Amino acid sequence: MKDKVKALQMLLDRQRNPMITYEMISEKTGYGRKQLGRLAAELKEKDMSSILTHGNTGRKPVTTASDQEVSYLREMKKSYPTITIAQFRDIFIEDVIENPDMQDDIHQYGLKPRSVSWFRQLFISENWQSPANRPVRRDGVHVTHPVRKPRAHRGELVQIDGTEYDWFGDGRKYVLHMAVDDATTEVLAGWFMPTECTRGYARMMRELLDRYGIPEALYSDKDSVFRSVKSGGKSQFAEMISSLNIEMIFANSAQAKGRIERYNGTAQNRLPNDIIRYHIPHDYDILNRWFNDFYIKYLNRKFSFPPEDFREVFIPILDEFDYGKLFSIHESRQIYKGRFTYGKSYYCPVDADGMALDLKDHTKLDIFINALTDEMYIIRYNKKYTCVNVGRERRDEFHEVENQKQLNALLNDNRRNK
Repeated sequence: MKDKVKALQMLLDRQRNPMITYEMISEKTGYGRKQLGRLAAELKEKDMSSILTHGNTGRKPVTTASDQEVSYLREMKKSYPTITIAQFRDIFIEDVIENPDMQDDIHQYGLKPRSVSWFRQLFISENWQSPANRPVRRDGVHVTHPVRKPRAHRGELVQIDGTEYDWFGDGRKYVLHMAVDDATTEVLAGWFMPTECTRGYARMMRELLDRYGIPEALYSDKDSVFRSVKSGGKSQFAEMISSLNIEMIFANSAQAKGRIERYNGTAQNRLPNDIIRYHIPHDYDILNRWFNDFYIKYLNRKFSFPPEDFREVFIPILDEFDYGKLFSIHESRQIYKGRFTYGKSYYCPVDADGMALDLKDHTKLDIFINALTDEMYIIRYNKKYTCVNVGRERRDEFHEVENQKQLNALLNDNRRNK
């Protein structure tokens, strides 16, 4: 005797566990391969409850919604002015239907686990717009690009990119530096910074290396963070990566690294609503930790898929590995009146007592900046000296000094005022 309920449940389990085969399901439920294929196709459009209800004649269709149910969803939608159909359904299923604390609402309003197609019709009837509609060509066909076959192993190729967006909706645009595994589309790590920069990618890579290990190759665009604009050679970030024997591969177009480009769109559509949903404070330091510790796992449960070959090629990194030394930006500067410029600020090398080093004008210095902590220092005669900020480059924001004595007096005043 055929067991439709068990067949549907095992097909759902198979979406999360590819080790469950059609042969196993057929043996347990009495359904043939073709019948299971049809049920699997139905599950892509409908939920289990809808399939079972429509399979029984004489019952009221599950798609018939009461006014109370629609009113409940209208009120829920007010918290998410811009949201895709799929995400709105996900939030409804996860936060309401599957939430034990919401059972009173479920019974009071007659709420049911609706399918994607049902929610699509709801959006149409309520005139709600989804931001996920694909662009359409002049001939009326949706724009598509050929899909490259994924790599076989996790860690074989990792796509990296930055996407700028106002994630909190408060007028501050930050760049999400993100890494996505090519074999599974798993998000491996991410880091938010005000601009796309070496620091952002360094902090994202530390998360990746800590959690997974060293991948075989990184796949990026030709941004100046990765490749010198003038010479076409490696950037400082690419040199850091090469020291780990990671191959750096450059894409010639956005479509060539389509997996992470699509994930950039997914992040922009979903993350702002999930920030509202999970009540994340408007603080990018908090967002960085929450994104890597919680949100990545949530995304990967929903959107990643098993690799062709389950053997990983990530190489574990040693516990005592010195990330500060690896992710160190190197610049050259000259001393003038005991200080040098970096960015739009003046810096001064100091000794262990916080006193300025006695350096002649035009002395060439090798400056190092820890991309993970922003610590700046120099190395002279095998000794490390910290560099401290002594003012902005604009004259009206900078204290003029004429000699070493005045510079040390300024440094002492700065310490007292902190």
